Amino acid sequence: MVPLATRNLLAEKARFAMSIAGVAFAVVLILIVVSLYRGWSDVGRLYEQLPGDLWVSQTATSDPFHSTSFLPLADYRVAAGVPGVRRVLPVYARHIAFTHGGGELDVFAMALAFPRGVTGTYAPKPGQIDIDRVLANQAGVRIGDRLAVLGRQLVVVRIHEGGNSIFQTAFLNAADARALFGIDGLTNFLLVDLRSGAFPQATAAALERALPGTETHTSAQFATSFANRVNAGFLAVVGVLVSIGFVVGGAVISLTTYTATVERADEFGVLKAIGASGRFLYRVVVRQSLVVGTLGSVVGIVASLAATSLIRNSVPEFITVLRWQDAGAVFLVALATAVLASYVPVRRIERIDPAEVFRA
Repeated sequence: MVPLATRNLLAEKARFAMSIAGVAFAVVLILIVVSLYRGWSDVGRLYEQLPGDLWVSQTATSDPFHSTSFLPLADYRVAAGVPGVRRVLPVYARHIAFTHGGGELDVFAMALAFPRGVTGTYAPKPGQIDIDRVLANQAGVRIGDRLAVLGRQLVVVRIHEGGNSIFQTAFLNAADARALFGIDGLTNFLLVDLRSGAFPQATAAALERALPGTETHTSAQFATSFANRVNAGFLAVVGVLVSIGFVVGGAVISLTTYTATVERADEFGVLKAIGASGRFLYRVVVRQSLVVGTLGSVVGIVASLAATSLIRNSVPEFITVLRWQDAGAVFLVALATAVLASYVPVRRIERIDPAEVFRA
């Protein structure tokens, strides 16, 4: 069975190679689209990386990026006295538009009001700014360069990952943020760090009782809210493109298998005449489809790894996250598609009449 299936495919090596390339192209299309979708959805995971467990906001707030929230700055002292709370950080957050090098830039700026003397990740000193790589590329700046933000000179001290073409982030010092945002006496959010062993739900309820007019979200809820907004805008497009990829791959496999079967119709007729069972012949055809599907998928997955790496390096605005689970799922679906694509060639074998072969 194996030599016959392989021989049928290798009878036209150029066509066999093009068939593998066609399936590989379909797999690359699917995985790149899925990896871009994963990258966009994961942008909101920034909220989970910040040093806190709960976010206190004004009522009817979905997440810091899509909503505006204002709280009295004094609320952080009230929140600090709630049982289960270890630390409370006022958070300032808003979009800032400014010009640099003749171009206009838009960044989502955040500042966490750490205790005096705390510096490092998410805690630049006054006069410093931490920006993401996409914004750095757009502005053409490097570490040590200065940005004039709303009349204030800020030195770039760190460049982090995570931005994309419409969501760039920057971290400021809290004093700079208060001056730039013009909200003395107010803050946008409270980031609450819980004590070990504290129950998030119970503490969230206690915070809402202590601070009327507020609501509490976990970092995961904010991240999920952001991801859901991305899903609402992109999921339908992703579904269409992935479906097109599977249709293209299935059509290539079906056409290759069908052609290889039709060209060997006489041989299949002879095999039927000498007693080969229908099941044996069906396995030959299915094997042909699986060979094309397997080789094309493997080549496509390898090419997708190279393509996503190239995209990350060449166009950092497009974040790609290629997960092995997605690659494995595409591989399995490609094999299932290969089996389904063998249906037409199998029907062709059923219509072969051995007598016709010998009369010829």
